[in-house]
Amino acid sequence: MIPPVRDQTTRERILEVGRQAILRKSFNSCGLSEILQGAGVPKGSFYHYFRSKEDFGVALIERASEEYLELLRPILGDRRRPALERLRAVFEQSRQECAAGGASCQCIIPKLALETSQLSEPVHAAVKCAYDQWSAVLARVIREAQAAGELGRQHDPDRLANILVMLWEGATIRMQIDKSLRPLDDFLAFVFDSLLRDRV
Repeated sequence: MIPPVRDQTTRERILEVGRQAILRKSFNSCGLSEILQGAGVPKGSFYHYFRSKEDFGVALIERASEEYLELLRPILGDRRRPALERLRAVFEQSRQECAAGGASCQCIIPKLALETSQLSEPVHAAVKCAYDQWSAVLARVIREAQAAGELGRQHDPDRLANILVMLWEGATIRMQIDKSLRPLDDFLAFVFDSLLRDRV
């Protein structure tokens, strides 16, 4: 049987309203009625787009991850720039987004990551997958930097990429606590002016 065509506009509206509601509160404290009322969608229609709230959470994370990786592709794919410069540009772009949104701005993935221990296994797995994908993209650029002699080979690319993601996420949490972009600037200065300055 051919599955029915689904209205992507309505689906996206539910996801966006849900994203905003969860950023204001939390995944567990947001009810479907609140999200659907905000999206102007009848409650019964929710299950036309998502099997459950758990499925909705997975879709939110996948959507955010895809959007972020799509944003990074033009930066990381610009082979006219040295690999290490492209790596720095990724975090500088994220800093610009934080500056535009205000120091208290949040991203849905780290927001849900903080609730991970309370979430279902599929949502937990989606959060982990999003971070793993981000780390894998950064690791490829780190390997390019090593091959070009921009970065020493004593660094394990996968481990270094994971550390950069962890440091960045910690910096963004501190940014929200301090209501200042200073933690992001400290990250950039430490990572690119100190940690990654060693060459072959």
